[in-house]
Amino acid sequence: MDFVRKGVFLSLVGTLIALSSSRSQAAGRSDLFVTQIVIHPLQPNVVFAVTTYSIGVIKSVDGGGHWSLINEGIKSYSLYHFAVHPKDVNTVYLGAGGGGLYKSGDGGNHWVEMNDGLQDTDIGQLLLHPRNPARLYVVCATGVYRSPDGGQHWEAWNQGDNFTSSQEFQNIVIMTGTPDRYFLASKHGLFTRTEADPAWGSASKELEGKLISALAVDPSGRRLFAAVLRNGQTLQGGGLFVSEDFGVHWKSVGKGVERDWIRVIRFDAADSNRIYLATANRGVLVSLDEGQAWKESNRGMEATDLRALSLDPLNPKILYAGAHGEGIFKSTDGAASWARLDEIPRVDSRSIISRLTTPGPNQQKPQIMPPPSFAKCNKCHGWTDPEINSSNGFWLVPPNRRDWGPTVRRMSQGAGLTPEEEKAITEFLQAYSERYGGP
Repeated sequence: MDFVRKGVFLSLVGTLIALSSSRSQAAGRSDLFVTQIVIHPLQPNVVFAVTTYSIGVIKSVDGGGHWSLINEGIKSYSLYHFAVHPKDVNTVYLGAGGGGLYKSGDGGNHWVEMNDGLQDTDIGQLLLHPRNPARLYVVCATGVYRSPDGGQHWEAWNQGDNFTSSQEFQNIVIMTGTPDRYFLASKHGLFTRTEADPAWGSASKELEGKLISALAVDPSGRRLFAAVLRNGQTLQGGGLFVSEDFGVHWKSVGKGVERDWIRVIRFDAADSNRIYLATANRGVLVSLDEGQAWKESNRGMEATDLRALSLDPLNPKILYAGAHGEGIFKSTDGAASWARLDEIPRVDSRSIISRLTTPGPNQQKPQIMPPPSFAKCNKCHGWTDPEINSSNGFWLVPPNRRDWGPTVRRMSQGAGLTPEEEKAITEFLQAYSERYGGP
């Protein structure tokens, strides 16, 4: 019910996946909607890839040579962000659209929900504090939540900020120091705060009203980079910008990227002059002079709409790139050339939906039945629990154990709920998810 705005898009996605599956297999393509690639900092041969509206999470233990599905326990078809514990090879986290936060203690082989205290489980990004990885931050459609204990408990971290789903938050980063400074990118500008601040505030008047499509701190920890998608209704005036005063003032970085949709910013930690960009229209762009000049570097990739880009932390000449509908590519020469990684499982999207909606072996027949007005919820989306689902669409939401009150309030007007129906649905979801919604 956080997700009314995605309904039409997801029906189109389902049709696209079904149609492209046969074409891609005939052409020998991997047909993956890859949105993130994560290289484990302790074991760089271990690589994770997140595919949204595709086959879920996949993992390689041999540097991308072979991949396996690691989706056991995940009850969501829209997966957005992955994070690894920097000091523990087995602890990993996954943020899902509608599914909230999942955590695994065995490297992704099994997942459990960690949503106690979340009021919005449409998670777009998650972040582990670099000095204290037990401190987690998740970015939802309506703001930020934080956990002090590895996801066991959550609290809202945007009280009084009046954030809404229209903010469309993009990234959250930390500039560590005394104090730590947090930056939150959105379609309406850049926000900042410290732990001691009572609320988020605008970081810079220069970026107010602008869509920040990517945000990153360089390896020195002193410079903040932001990709601006557009100025007003055109791409003119966008590009890559840098701030050296904690996001207050910005200057353009080089020429030639003013019209690019920059999705990811990456730095070579061994060479401060080298910066990489993943773009939606020109593939990988590389600068060898701190961003003053840029060149396309896509030989062998056969894809230009990139959603993911990662560098091996121990050998920055090794990069992985994820393309929209074109799979995963690897470079071993600093992006000079690329090769497609083809040993990826092929799973029909309908099989994924079937798995998500199949009851677990220990699932009980529910004794708590929904009120008649609950049928309005299935007009917005379906449910992974077949006992309460009457939708055949691709947008499936698990009845996870969390606070459903704010969600029902947000969707009440669009779904046409009366105050009595809103109250009845909230009470049903609270009771149902507490008993049948997982850990």
